[in-house]
Amino acid sequence: MKNIIYISIIIFTTIGCKVNRDLLLKENENRNFDKTFIDSRDNNEYGVIEIGESVWFAENLKFQSPKSKCYKNKKGNCIKYGRIYPSSELETACPKGWRVPNINDWENLKSQFGEDSIYSLLDTINWSNPMSHTNESRFSLRSTGYQMEKRLFIGEETATSMWLNQINKYDEYYHIHIFGGKGVSFEKSGYVTNEVFHAHPIKDLENRRFSIRCICNKKQNE
Repeated sequence: MKNIIYISIIIFTTIGCKVNRDLLLKENENRNFDKTFIDSRDNNEYGVIEIGESVWFAENLKFQSPKSKCYKNKKGNCIKYGRIYPSSELETACPKGWRVPNINDWENLKSQFGEDSIYSLLDTINWSNPMSHTNESRFSLRSTGYQMEKRLFIGEETATSMWLNQINKYDEYYHIHIFGGKGVSFEKSGYVTNEVFHAHPIKDLENRRFSIRCICNKKQNE
């Protein structure tokens, strides 16, 4: 995998993930998941996987929060991809005991799978060009696309974007743009990558929506 682009300066904060025995985690016979979790808010069921010291949703969040949307406002895309969310809902989107990951969580996830870690996280089916995708991790990232402006949805089949609940010193929230196959090429520099870290001023985020993967700490889930 090519190098990562980091934009802006990082301020690291850790948000506790307090998980107890009433989370309704149960054993699962599907080999793609270690267990399943039922969100008591809407009874959506999610596959979950244990990677390193963390437990992750193996699917994008589907909870219908007040400001969340379906890609291109089509209900079928919520079923296929999960919902997309604005930054103002990052503290409340995940179920009780779970949280939106930070940059350290994301880096720890990738570190489990070596140099080409991004390919290990990508679904092998739901991309227009799944070149080198292995989904070794069972994380199963799909090419969900994302919302950039009120009526502008882009990236389906070629990219996905995930929120990180972390801000830099300018109070800008981070997210990750992930590109499948050969990645994305920057025209002026010729630089090619599968992963871009980015942050935007909060005032520009009203109509910018990305996917969410919830996480908790494994040791607090035992």
